[in-house]
This record gives sequence, C-alpha cells and structure tokens, in this order.
Amino acid sequence: MPTAEQVRNKVLRMMAKAFKITTNEDETIFLWHESAACTVNVIDWDKEKEGRNTLVQVTAPILWNVTRTPAVYEWVATEGQKYYIGHIACNLSNTAGETNIEFEHHLLGDNLDEPELTTTVIQMLVEANKLDEELQKKFGGKRTADL
Repeated sequence: MPTAEQVRNKVLRMMAKAFKITTNEDETIFLWHESAACTVNVIDWDKEKEGRNTLVQVTAPILWNVTRTPAVYEWVATEGQKYYIGHIACNLSNTAGETNIEFEHHLLGDNLDEPELTTTVIQMLVEANKLDEELQKKFGGKRTADL
C-alpha cells in the first residue's frame, strides 16, 4: 500500500494538471475560484487495514469569524448536510464566541483516481463560492476573499 508521501505526490501531480495550485511548507495544496479557496491535505490514516492507509482531506472555508448562534448551528445541521459531495461544518475560531464555517470532504487516498479528486474539488469550490455571499448575508462573518 502507498505511503502518505506517495499519495501526496500523486495528488500534487493530479491537482497541478487540472488547476493552478500553490503549496506551503507543510505540503498543503491551495487553489482558488473567484471568492472561494480550497485546501487539500494527505494524511496517514488506518495503516492496519488494507486499502485505508491514507486519507485525502478537502476543505473549502466558507466564512470566518461568524458569531455562534442557534440559527448558525441549525443551518449547518440541516441545510449544510444535504450535499452529495461534502458537508458543512462549524469549526471554532481563535476568537471566543465565534466559529468558522467550512465545506469538508474526505477521500480514501490509496486508490484515488483523478476524476474523483477533481470532481470533488470543483464541486466544493463552486458551492463555497456560491455559499459565502449567501451565508454572509444571513450570519455575518468574513469570506475568504475578504481576509
């Protein structure tokens, strides 16, 4: 089974072929579409089980520093779970009383193919780009493009 480094190299090749990307020192892959951004990370996962050694995490931040309210959590728990690819999650920000809203999806990396990865990334970027303005009007916060 491939290592996380081998899968990361494969993901880099696939992503560079399909998108304009950048990386940082911890090997996170970044890409943008209009007001939205997406990150792709490869991590070790369940090395004891055949075919489950690596996990590819795809994340598209939607809003940053949103005030935590019941309405935010209700939307995330209901409307934010209706997607075929990915789901919406609230992740605590560094500021008390605030949350970051993100679109997240995970793929098994060991046998990942290019159409699966690129479809996931495109779908998440398009939806995040649409949702950032819609949700900012409802809940406030900052879009990735506003940072």
